[in-house]
Amino acid sequence: MEILTLILQILVLFAIGCIFLFRKYLFSYSSEKGKNLATKEDISEITGKIEAVKLDHARQLEAARAELSSQINTHGFRYEKEYDVLSELSALLVDVRDASLSLRPAMDFIDPNKSKEEIKRERLGRFYEALRALYLVREKKRPFYPKNIYEAIRTIEKESRSESIQYQYKDPMDNKNYIEYWEQAEKNQETITKLAETAMSNIRDRVTKWESLSDGL
Repeated sequence: MEILTLILQILVLFAIGCIFLFRKYLFSYSSEKGKNLATKEDISEITGKIEAVKLDHARQLEAARAELSSQINTHGFRYEKEYDVLSELSALLVDVRDASLSLRPAMDFIDPNKSKEEIKRERLGRFYEALRALYLVREKKRPFYPKNIYEAIRTIEKESRSESIQYQYKDPMDNKNYIEYWEQAEKNQETITKLAETAMSNIRDRVTKWESLSDGL
């Protein structure tokens, strides 16, 4: 009887021990599963964030490409239009320069079949025609080219107009002012030539700048 009781007690203790070990194992297993589940959730969240960043980066990159393409098209169109204006201004500047220099050149050819007044009218007419053509383009297309070029054109117009007035109203055959007349003519021609070169240089610089911008894009 005592032995049976002892055996029963041993069995009860064994059962209790088994239950304890099972609960401990189950708790440990559940805890580990929870960790694994949390880890998977963390990885899933991180992965989602990475994908979101990639998508946002791709969208920004595509927007930047679209903006760059738009800038290339805009700058290209603007460059072409401004180039046309500057090309026209360059040609007209040369016409005004040459017309003003031909009013009273140092080496002159006089048509014996024309009077001095006829020759003067022809030269002044050619000069004022060139000057007005430059004025019209300079003013009508003023918004489409830089201020420094506009001011350079105004300066050469002023100097060449002064030369035309001196040519129109001063008589080279006046013995008292003969030397002064031709010295002033030479001085005016040098000034007009330098001003024309300055204006042309400004135009060249502008074209070079646009070309460098276009290459950069």
